[in-house]
Amino acid sequence: MMGFLLFTEDEDFGALNFYSARPGAFTDVSEAAGVLLASHAAVALSSARTYAQMEQAVATRHQIGEAMGILMGAHHVSEEQAFNVLRRYSQDNNLKLREVARRVCDKGELA
Repeated sequence: MMGFLLFTEDEDFGALNFYSARPGAFTDVSEAAGVLLASHAAVALSSARTYAQMEQAVATRHQIGEAMGILMGAHHVSEEQAFNVLRRYSQDNNLKLREVARRVCDKGELA
């Protein structure tokens, strides 16, 4: 068995383990290759997570803007006032802002 931690400077992802039924199957060369593979895998996992977070942030930003537009149109308030309504509702009801925005987009209102 040969195992490598998958990590970056900021995150731990788990481990990459190799198994062999043959004793002595892993050499110094295979250990070096495993280290290289583990570092590349950790960077790829980190990049994939960052990409997913960015994608979610863009979608959330769009939905919050849409919810603000609904409130602005329905209640004739400014952009800042609409955002403050969403933010206040989020805090008062212990809901994430994106969840409040989703509800407004789905129902056309906060309640």
